[in-house]
Amino acid sequence: MRNSRSSGAALSSQETVAGFTYLAFEIFFLPAMLTFFNGTLAHPLSEAEVNFVFFFINFMAVLLIFHGFLGKSMAQVGQHPAYFCQAVILGYVAYQACAWVISWVITQLVPGFHNYNDAAIAALGSGNFFLTAIGTVVLVPPAEECFYRGLIFRNLYPKSRWAAYVVSILAFTLIHIVGYLGVYSPLELLMASLQYLPAGLCLAWAYIKSDTIFAPILIHAAINFTSIYALR
Repeated sequence: MRNSRSSGAALSSQETVAGFTYLAFEIFFLPAMLTFFNGTLAHPLSEAEVNFVFFFINFMAVLLIFHGFLGKSMAQVGQHPAYFCQAVILGYVAYQACAWVISWVITQLVPGFHNYNDAAIAALGSGNFFLTAIGTVVLVPPAEECFYRGLIFRNLYPKSRWAAYVVSILAFTLIHIVGYLGVYSPLELLMASLQYLPAGLCLAWAYIKSDTIFAPILIHAAINFTSIYALR
């Protein structure tokens, strides 16, 4: 039986340093830079187009920074295809089940609750559905999985599996709600945070189960596809 304590292909020290450096740049500087440069254009890009550029830059940065890690992870898919398929299927089904439970709990506690991040994506989709779909389904999953499961979770897991799950889930949640701090009430903020718990937990589990970052990438893409399709 496969070792469930395995933690997959390792990142090099260069990938780890470059990854954390770029992640800080992406969070604290890239959005403001794109907004500034877009404002200098004679014909500024739409919000959906700027958002796509943001996703594309992150995607290309991930390919550049983590190319070695991604190559080793792809080799893992070929070495253990059965575990890969099993992890993807079980991870996706587990996510949908957990998400349904969380959604039901939120409905009971805060009837009429709306996730502002989902509303923002729906608004972008109404402006340019094609670019928004490509961005969220193709470009976002590799970037977010390399950062939150590969960089954060993978580096913490050998030291403490609990810390790996908790820190990666908190970081993944924070990046989706930080822009709405002050907009949500404290209770709504808690409910919004709970919505990202199933993804953070199931994607990390799928990574460990499969030993390759491509399992959570594929699950993440499937989750985003079903979500954006439902928001049409």
